[in-house]
Amino acid sequence: MTKFKDLLTKEAFNTPVEFPSVTATLKGRSLSLRFDSKDIVLHAGYSGNVDPWYSSLCSLILGKSLNDISFLTWKSWEEAFKDDQLFWDLRQEQEEHFINEPLELLKAALDIFRGREYLYEEVSPLICRCFGVRESDVLEHLNKEPQPTLESLAGVSKAGMGCRSCVPQLKRWLVLHEEKKHGHHFKARPVVDWLVQIDYQLAKFPHTQDWNMELQGMKDGRVSISFDKKVTQKEEEDMARELQVFLGRVVDLDLAFFLRAARHFSKAKG
Repeated sequence: MTKFKDLLTKEAFNTPVEFPSVTATLKGRSLSLRFDSKDIVLHAGYSGNVDPWYSSLCSLILGKSLNDISFLTWKSWEEAFKDDQLFWDLRQEQEEHFINEPLELLKAALDIFRGREYLYEEVSPLICRCFGVRESDVLEHLNKEPQPTLESLAGVSKAGMGCRSCVPQLKRWLVLHEEKKHGHHFKARPVVDWLVQIDYQLAKFPHTQDWNMELQGMKDGRVSISFDKKVTQKEEEDMARELQVFLGRVVDLDLAFFLRAARHFSKAKG
């Protein structure tokens, strides 16, 4: 265990934490924590001058779980430094400072990490807990990047590179961004514009090539798409639902997409 005297000038925790999961500020001093996917503290650090109470706080919580540090009290320090006379001497001299600041700042950080930011300030919702990426960070990247992707987002924020539980939500933001950029009601646009966009998105559908799908036409918000593959009725129905979800999400939810076997369409042109 670290000797308390080593924490008087120790700067190991008095440094910025890279990609913190949460940062809380109190009376001009900030505490940053970085958790892993199992909510274990990987890194801890604080701003301002070197302070033995904040350094000892970081030392005590490092490697501990979120649940464990939630119950941190005076007893934790007393147990850790029970044989260290310097700790007891400084505690008696600076008891008020110790009680009112480090533990209060830790509580604020844990509340924010749990999503209770409203207790302290209005903060954008947390999306990636592993790297502390918030909704505002994602939106900022989407607005700045001409062609945003999961890879480009991870490159600037590491979002989705931890436990990956946030990846589905990140994908949804990308889809919503694409809808916002291209979204128009079908009645307000020429049919040819819709056909170009639908054909482009159909090419991205994972099963288009295997099923030999082809855009046939559009009328009154109904889009006809042919396929040329021997499948059962159930397979056709399941694929039609999947296609509706995919194209409805990236093109327009008001459009209806109908999947039909190629034999149902006339070979005559014009």
